[in-house]
Amino acid sequence: MTALAIAVVVANTAAFYLVYAALERLKFVTLPPDDYSTVGWDLGITLALCLTGSLLALWIALRLARRIARPLGAVAVAARRIAAGDLSTRVETLGDVSGETALLIADFNTMANRLQRMAEDVTLWNAKIAHELRTPLTILQGRLQGAKDSVFPVDARLVDGLLTQVEGLARLVEDLRSVSLADSGRLDLILEDVDLAVEVEAMAPTLRSMLEPAGFSLELDLKPAPVRADPARIRQAVLALIDNARRHADPCSLRIATSFAADKATLVVTDCGPGLDQDLEEEAFHQFVRGARTTGGSGLGLAIVRGIVSAHGGEIRYRRLPGRSAFEVTLPPVT
Repeated sequence: MTALAIAVVVANTAAFYLVYAALERLKFVTLPPDDYSTVGWDLGITLALCLTGSLLALWIALRLARRIARPLGAVAVAARRIAAGDLSTRVETLGDVSGETALLIADFNTMANRLQRMAEDVTLWNAKIAHELRTPLTILQGRLQGAKDSVFPVDARLVDGLLTQVEGLARLVEDLRSVSLADSGRLDLILEDVDLAVEVEAMAPTLRSMLEPAGFSLELDLKPAPVRADPARIRQAVLALIDNARRHADPCSLRIATSFAADKATLVVTDCGPGLDQDLEEEAFHQFVRGARTTGGSGLGLAIVRGIVSAHGGEIRYRRLPGRSAFEVTLPPVT
């Protein structure tokens, strides 16, 4: 920058003399004949102006270079620290920085925050997975060890109990797989034209067999709701919503409604449960999130629903109603 500024001063000076010489040759300007008394002064003034301009250009260039290079250097140092594993590193906001440089620092700090949250989420994810797997594995190990030591008789009851634990493990592993694929955007979908009302109607016997032993009844309000979706994944999402209500809601008439309006298909599951705590209404769709009153379950049900709905380009939200709570799924229509 300094060299560029000095080059501009020199070029301007040279251009002045060249233009003046051309004008004199073309008789636009006339010098006094044989008058060289002012040449020395002209040369001195010109050199003084060039020197002053060069010093001024050097000072301006140094200030600009320092103003640009200092925040860029800070970003470079912070990037090297993050690359070395220190994800808590941030670039301090500098008071004399503005414009694109300030945006660069803000974007860098935002990126660092997301990297740190992702690393913390991975650590928490691993810990919660280990916690969820530990209980059924401990039960399996204890019962198998007891059978080996002849503490438990190896009969149909023991085998049924072991199979129940294995089924729970298989379900947990599949839930983890579905959530991981959905979060990474790799959830496989086999899309076809389906009607949400038809799918829910076909599932009704299965849903009633889930709900009735827990004291629930099933109410259906099904209107045609055509969508482009994966039927198996849609059924998986509906089962997860019903299982969530069965676990956490008070026994009541659980209502499933489908409709189509405003170029979107909607499925709503309404129950008489206590509803989500206000501080959990946004976090409830994340992995392993449970309310204070929650007992049992893996904490993956709503996360699975969110992943499936998002993979279809839809949305899910929770709505608090008078004496009831509802989960509303909206999906894009058939195109």
